[in-house]
Amino acid sequence: MHPRNPYQTPPDFKELALKYPEFRKHARQKLTGKIEIDFKDAAAVRSLTTVLLKRDFNLDVELPPDRLVPTLPLRLNYLLWIEDLLQIVKPVNDVKIHGIDIGTGACCIYPILAARKNNWHFTATEADEINYECSLKTLERNNLLEQVTLIKVVPESMLNGNIDTTLQYDFTMCNPPFFDSDSSGPKSRSEKRPPPMCPKSGGSTSSTEIAVKGGEVQFIKNLIRECQELKASVKIFTTMVGHKSSLAPIKVELKEVGASSSIETEFCQGRTTRWGLAWTFHESICLAKTAKARSKSNTKAPPPLSYIISRDCWKGKGDFTVGCIMNKITELLHFLKIEVRKVNRKKKDDGSDQSAVEFVSRENTWSNQRRKRREEKRAMNCHTHDGHATDSLPEMKRPKMDSEITDMQNQVLMS
Repeated sequence: MHPRNPYQTPPDFKELALKYPEFRKHARQKLTGKIEIDFKDAAAVRSLTTVLLKRDFNLDVELPPDRLVPTLPLRLNYLLWIEDLLQIVKPVNDVKIHGIDIGTGACCIYPILAARKNNWHFTATEADEINYECSLKTLERNNLLEQVTLIKVVPESMLNGNIDTTLQYDFTMCNPPFFDSDSSGPKSRSEKRPPPMCPKSGGSTSSTEIAVKGGEVQFIKNLIRECQELKASVKIFTTMVGHKSSLAPIKVELKEVGASSSIETEFCQGRTTRWGLAWTFHESICLAKTAKARSKSNTKAPPPLSYIISRDCWKGKGDFTVGCIMNKITELLHFLKIEVRKVNRKKKDDGSDQSAVEFVSRENTWSNQRRKRREEKRAMNCHTHDGHATDSLPEMKRPKMDSEITDMQNQVLMS
């Protein structure tokens, strides 16, 4: 989640339930006393979105029951990323910002948030009749018609013919349909593929909101080609991407059309992950260098893996010293055919020993080690014993100590 996203701290559902009766009917109290909602229930998510828009942004919004529900953390992640990109072009607070929202949805969510939060101006397009009518009512209800221009367009229409090319726009944004409308056929004679479905919390019955011919890859490729024709009118083009696998073919398309700079980011909120992709045709704008430097500073390194070997666990294995334990670990690595490049030993500031090993694994040689040992024992037991076959002899139990060392071995190798 973006570091400036206010929903990094989840909203207090109890407070919302007490303040808003429309939300209270979707809230449930657990035995622990905690208040929660069912995020698989589109009506509950719709109610949560509307009350948060009212409480946190003073926006009065009604969402239709059969269209996509815009979840605020994800939408804010996208807008905050746009803010970061615009800082590369010019300070956001110094000048008037004008953006384009392609397919603005049921309540003009990006334009109304940006208008209320940042005083930005928008041109928003929408092809769906229900979405268009609801967005228009939202703009009227919140007195935002002077900041947001809503345009009704034909289906699958994007930029060409929909914007005033005499104006200079700072950015475009788009949340395309993620699924391919042609993928509803069976994948094989023995397996049927269900039609594209909206996420359970989305609540949309409109196929155009969730699926398009060729899926999001083809949709964004078509958008990129139009952007190439309008590069003089827009500084930065952006889009959301629903599947990580879509990024590679889209970036190939950007190279083919001659985009001078591009950058991607990741939007993480709850269990949902989406990706953002931005590009420009202006040679003076370098998205990659600045955006990468900023994202790297916000990236947290994974916590180190630690495994404690107690003295009791090490009984009978030799001296209980760092050097002896490291020798055993190195032996295990060699046994697993893992290349050990370097072993460093030195004294810490407090006088105690420490040791580090550098190793390289070129293939998985450690999985199913216990099964492999059982098979080896079984093969050995199949040889004659006192002239008789012993394949029915019971397997000898390993001492518990060896099992613990095997677990230690797996922990070390998985680090």
